[in-house]
Amino acid sequence: MTEQNEGNRVQVALRIRPVMKLDKDGDKIVVRACDSSTVAIGSERDMRTYSFDHVLATDQHSVFEAIGRPMVVEAYKGFNVCLFAYGQTGSGKTYSLLGDMNNSELCGITPRLVRQLFDEAQRLVEEDPDLAIKMSLSMIEVYMEKLRDLLVVRQHGQEPEPLEIHEDSNHHVYVKGASVHPVLGFERMMELISSGNANRQMAETKMNETSSRSHAIIQINMLQEYRSTDKRDLKCTISLVDLAGSERQGKADSSGQNFEEAKKINYSLLMLGRTLNSFSERKGGDAFIPLRESKLTRLLSESFGGNSKTWMLATVAPTAYNLVETVSTLDYAKNAMAITNKAHINKTTKVLDLRLLKALTASLENRLDKIVSERRQKELLVLKLEKNKNALKLAVEIARSQNTSNNGVQNTFQRLALVNHDLKRRIEASSQDMVWALDNEVSYLFFKGRCGISLESIFLGARRAFCCALEADKGSLTSAKLHIQLFPIGPDVQEREDPVELVNKDISFCLHVVGAEGIPSEFSTHTFCQIKLRCDQGDHCFRTSITENTCNPKWGLVKQFEIPKLSREVVSDLFSKHLFTFEVYGFSV
Repeated sequence: MTEQNEGNRVQVALRIRPVMKLDKDGDKIVVRACDSSTVAIGSERDMRTYSFDHVLATDQHSVFEAIGRPMVVEAYKGFNVCLFAYGQTGSGKTYSLLGDMNNSELCGITPRLVRQLFDEAQRLVEEDPDLAIKMSLSMIEVYMEKLRDLLVVRQHGQEPEPLEIHEDSNHHVYVKGASVHPVLGFERMMELISSGNANRQMAETKMNETSSRSHAIIQINMLQEYRSTDKRDLKCTISLVDLAGSERQGKADSSGQNFEEAKKINYSLLMLGRTLNSFSERKGGDAFIPLRESKLTRLLSESFGGNSKTWMLATVAPTAYNLVETVSTLDYAKNAMAITNKAHINKTTKVLDLRLLKALTASLENRLDKIVSERRQKELLVLKLEKNKNALKLAVEIARSQNTSNNGVQNTFQRLALVNHDLKRRIEASSQDMVWALDNEVSYLFFKGRCGISLESIFLGARRAFCCALEADKGSLTSAKLHIQLFPIGPDVQEREDPVELVNKDISFCLHVVGAEGIPSEFSTHTFCQIKLRCDQGDHCFRTSITENTCNPKWGLVKQFEIPKLSREVVSDLFSKHLFTFEVYGFSV
């Protein structure tokens, strides 16, 4: 489900890099920031000005505050967000996006954005225990008009397998075969991003010692998932695009393979420029937009005019030697400001899922048919018992007339009372839709409540005591609660932030089923708890001792468990899904 489209313009920020050793000595500075939104270019006699949303300072913190932090805010609202960096080779695109990822002062937008994502996730989950936030990472590059996965292991000297662009039934573009990596923490995501960046195609040119020869796209998919069906889940995609630098062959001094790479880079950037021009010049929405002219423009199709809130970071060099490239970049950025997207909040809901409703309706209809059938059987049973009752009365009268012993008559009445008691309970169970409490013999009503827990606290190295509300089979909460303790044991017990640290390690823990409280008094004659342990071979069950005549039974069952050689899949599964299911039973007899 989505909300109504919200028109929003592409936000553009300009960053002027400082003079560096790669600039020619004595070269004039021709690009200057007038204020926080205006830049002047040219000489005093021939001066032009450009206005953007931001003209940024040179420190990395200011760049993140202007672009990265608003992106995180919009992402948690459920909007797709995209940032792409554009500029000539050596103007500071990759430095602005990544920077020195091991230095808190010099790291770029991406590390700061990732940390802010996980900090906000931690805050939201602590505020709402029903919320789970899941993130995954993909990273691809466009090199020589071919798509390559930056997160797959590459064999030395072997060309990576090219990927293809596809569209789903809703015309959303995706890269078929790109690897998707679930991520639980900041350190793991930065490890993957560093690995992907190291796999990126690089080369030395006259303009830049480590020139990116490909366009790199980092995609973070985030899902905010609620356990309650009353709240809608939110999902979004965060895209960070580091475009290869535009360059003129004469300046870059490209030759051989570098020359062929430069041609492909300039071609894709040319197509991107035409796309920006088409968006900025169209009127009434009827102009042709050349999104399919290159792999790059097709991948960025949602970012221009589509379902995304988009930021552009334009980077320029300050000197006269780069004046032509700087003017081109400023014109690109100006055209981008004219583009209006139609971003909407990406919401999903379990309640309004048509397939789920159909399945639920069919299940309820089957259950209703079964109840009606069983009620008819009970009605027939009532008639049969009435006949038996009348026959017994007649037998009593005959027995009396024939001077049958009082003991024989008394036994007959006792059997009749048991039959009538059985009939009464069956009719009561049927009227309360508690047909599951009946059997082919004498029936008794009973209490049943359940709950479950995962190994989240164990994987985080925490000792936890749980007070779990028990649910009935229909999902409604009962008044009863179960008290459980779960804690890690062994020599290496310590708290941790990322459970992925346990991969390939053994873990031992202890389960203590303390007792329950609030069992309905009418079902407190006999009580016990059955525990189901989820295993690969099926559920393994064990139970506590049986207590008698108490609404607050104490069991004190203690069990120790060990899971050897944890895999990443097992950690993810047991961190988020129930390993233990507890079923508390109370009987009236």
